Amino acid sequence: MNRQAATITSAKPLRLFFHAPGIAAHRPRSSLPMITGAQSTTTDSIAGLYPNHMLTGNRGNIIHAEAPAKIFAKSPSGSTYGNLAEILNAIGAGFATRMSRSFDMVIISMANFIRPDHDGARLLKSLRALKGQVPVAVLGCGLQGNHKLSDMMPGNAALIDWFNQNAVIFGVRGAQTANWLHDNGFKNADVLGCPSLYAYPHSIMGLDGAAARSKGAAASVMTAGYIKMANGTLSPRGIELAHAFQKASASYVFQDEPWSFEGLAHMRGLYNEGNNEFRADLLNDWLGQQAGGKLNFLRYYYFNEAGAWRQAALRHDVYVGDRFHGGVAALQAGVPAIFLSHDNRVVELAEHFGLPHLSTKAFARKGLPAVLEEYLSPQALQAMKTLYQQRRREFFAVAARAGLTPAIEDVRVPDAVPAAPPVPFKQKLRRLAHRLR
Repeated sequence: MNRQAATITSAKPLRLFFHAPGIAAHRPRSSLPMITGAQSTTTDSIAGLYPNHMLTGNRGNIIHAEAPAKIFAKSPSGSTYGNLAEILNAIGAGFATRMSRSFDMVIISMANFIRPDHDGARLLKSLRALKGQVPVAVLGCGLQGNHKLSDMMPGNAALIDWFNQNAVIFGVRGAQTANWLHDNGFKNADVLGCPSLYAYPHSIMGLDGAAARSKGAAASVMTAGYIKMANGTLSPRGIELAHAFQKASASYVFQDEPWSFEGLAHMRGLYNEGNNEFRADLLNDWLGQQAGGKLNFLRYYYFNEAGAWRQAALRHDVYVGDRFHGGVAALQAGVPAIFLSHDNRVVELAEHFGLPHLSTKAFARKGLPAVLEEYLSPQALQAMKTLYQQRRREFFAVAARAGLTPAIEDVRVPDAVPAAPPVPFKQKLRRLAHRLR
């Protein structure tokens, strides 16, 4: 596919196919038209949650994968989520023709796929099967670690090459990923950040750290990280985070950790799907035994969909955590976020958007009140918002080349709600007379 020739110019709302696990719904096997996938049956155990978890994998995937469907103007009834590889298997030889008749563009949200243990062969097969008949845009591509191209699986290396040569947008999340690609001969990438930051621009532009700063040590914190088991022991990274919040009023959000908790998988009543919470008393005791001291989290969350995640974030004054998309969920709800950065994934994105970040050790050393004062000051937040506006302009300038337009054009936050126009005196008298009848 010629990258320039594939650009779309159409006044009609685009029919967009989103290749992403943006919602946790089972795919129906029936081929009947006008049906959707069903939600999972309610459960109260870790083992019961697992089939639902596998629909999206790491729950951070929901945050970045739903974003493209939120940020672009589109035909609502002409657009859909789906999996290209599964559709190719179902349709077979007529795949490219059916897709081109149904959709104007395929948009893929990728995240951290440039790593040795990721195999892109199935996705690559389906992209090649499109035969250039449907333009493809890819967003959020990121490097995990810093490996050689020769370390990648052949299918993944070929997928990177396909994106570079054929995608109408090859969007990567930051400068480090772009430099790695350029050094390995892939020179068509645009640094665009993660699409999840563009989903709710008014929330980000309206961020205010005053409430969190005023509460100091008493601020309610939402956090996330790597409190998970490996080879029978709790991750040192998770232990460090748990100890850092030992004296704080904090809630912890799981993304993929519970399936490492051997011995708890079939405990009934451990999870309440109605409020997305695990039993904090039981988990604090059990995890505390692994960590060498009782944990002190007020709540443990696990979310099946992004809206509940954002609503839970509103119960807190600030997010301070070691998971990037956990912090994005808070930002999307208008809750300020500070990122605990320990790998290039978080650092790259935090630097691209000017988001506040520091190590867990530095956070524990400085203490919550000092961190809030430093990283959520009016000056710090204003600098972040200024850079955010620039990044958003850059993102949609590239998107425009492919015919994509933003769902929300203006991200200015009004200073105040306009006052209602004054009611004429005679009209007031008529209203009063009417009420007295």
